[in-house]
Amino acid sequence: MRKGMFWVTIVSFFMITIPVSSADYSGEVEYTTSESIFEIEFYSSESWTNDAASEIACWIDEEYGNNDSITSESEIENYEEHERAINAELIGSEGYHYLNGAVAIIDEYEVEVSSTYGNCNEFDLFTISWEGKFSFDAEAADEYVLLFNTSEDHDFYNIQVHYCIFEDFDVQSVSGLADESIDEECVNGLRINGEVMEIKFEKPQGFAIPSVSYVSTILVIFISSAFIARRTEQAL
Repeated sequence: MRKGMFWVTIVSFFMITIPVSSADYSGEVEYTTSESIFEIEFYSSESWTNDAASEIACWIDEEYGNNDSITSESEIENYEEHERAINAELIGSEGYHYLNGAVAIIDEYEVEVSSTYGNCNEFDLFTISWEGKFSFDAEAADEYVLLFNTSEDHDFYNIQVHYCIFEDFDVQSVSGLADESIDEECVNGLRINGEVMEIKFEKPQGFAIPSVSYVSTILVIFISSAFIARRTEQAL
């Protein structure tokens, strides 16, 4: 089975281990280009609030601490170290994005937890941030199709995405996102559970610059017309 990619891997792990209400969870991820459309960097943040935050904090205390209902700094660090070890195994594996049929390969992947410490039953916010980079072994083209396909792997909800990678392209169509919008170089929207996201885009169709011979021909015609008009005026 394909290894999971990005922050959704850990989200799914949490959702399976600690069921929480979607109202207590929100996630957001932004994609930007590195050096070209074939190298994309990402930064994401996911947060759990209220009971969901407490459930995760208590789970970390149980799995990475002494299960005394106190989530300490060292227990959070133990969890981060565990996730970094998992992330290291993901480097070089396939992701869920495709560009013109070429699958994304994970190049970098880091995690950071932002949380308070103390009684795990009193947590009201728990946040995890992820950042990294993935790339495509694809050929340059005039038209592209970017897919995000997890229709057979994960459940998604409350996940806002921002694909700010189209500065040098014209977006033609977007599907598989709710409340989608196009803002300059960014495509924004919410992932739809069970649907494949598809963004079609292409290089801008610029205006052709007239050749030197064409310009010269037009100039000769213009001068000739003016000369003939002048001779006609003189004749009259």
